Amino acid sequence: MSTAFPDQVTLESVLDVAARAPSSGNLQPWRWRVDGAAIHLYADSRRQVALSPTDRRDVLLGCGAVMDHCAVALAAAGWSPRVRRFPDGVHGNHLAILEVVERPPKAGLLELAVAMSRRRADPRRYPDRPMPPAALEVLYVRAARLGVDMAVVPRSRWVRHDDGNIALRSPGVAGEPADGAVLVVLGTRQDNDDTRLRAGEALSQITLTATAMGLASCPLTEPLNDMRSRLGLACEVFDGEAHPQALIRLGLPPVEAMARQPTERMPVSETTTWTTIHP
Repeated sequence: MSTAFPDQVTLESVLDVAARAPSSGNLQPWRWRVDGAAIHLYADSRRQVALSPTDRRDVLLGCGAVMDHCAVALAAAGWSPRVRRFPDGVHGNHLAILEVVERPPKAGLLELAVAMSRRRADPRRYPDRPMPPAALEVLYVRAARLGVDMAVVPRSRWVRHDDGNIALRSPGVAGEPADGAVLVVLGTRQDNDDTRLRAGEALSQITLTATAMGLASCPLTEPLNDMRSRLGLACEVFDGEAHPQALIRLGLPPVEAMARQPTERMPVSETTTWTTIHP
């Protein structure tokens, strides 16, 4: 096996763009350790709001998203990653080890890498026009590759408020119609740390793919914090066979120019510990 390893300048660039990954409340609940042979991902419990299962889910979703962003950025830089999840056992904070080998990037990965700097969580109202017919099929496949189910939430089951917040509502409850977006839910067959991490990877893949296809997206988890809403959605869209982990609004972007600027991200120097790095 090749002993080549990216230099620190390359890795700083990779981790800087990976930090564009979405996370609940922009908490960025991750940290990295680079030891000269691999890149280690850890959950940063200091950036966890509380100790509830809901907060742990948000941490793992964010870490899964940043891991996938990192894998895409590495591949685009010519370093194909191999991911080992939970090397110290599930439930710990050492979430993954990324080992790399030099390999030319594929065109599809380059498209996703370019999308990283353009992706924004766009909470605005989306036009009431249909997405391209094949778009959802592509996203279903991207999620399935990670062992994650994706389903469309019926339009009667959710509403977008004037402030941009999304609320789930019980079947048969009247309310204002949703906007032109499609709301999808990511679900996993088990509800544990490993599957939540994979759901975060799928969230990254779907939002990057949507951006590459010219679509707007907005991931969110708050509506799933209510256990009754979460269980009801699990029964309705997954027949009770999967656990909802995250929601994503998808649609054509609003006609007006993007008003939101990129949210601030922590610099690599604050999230990364460096040990021996090959020159």
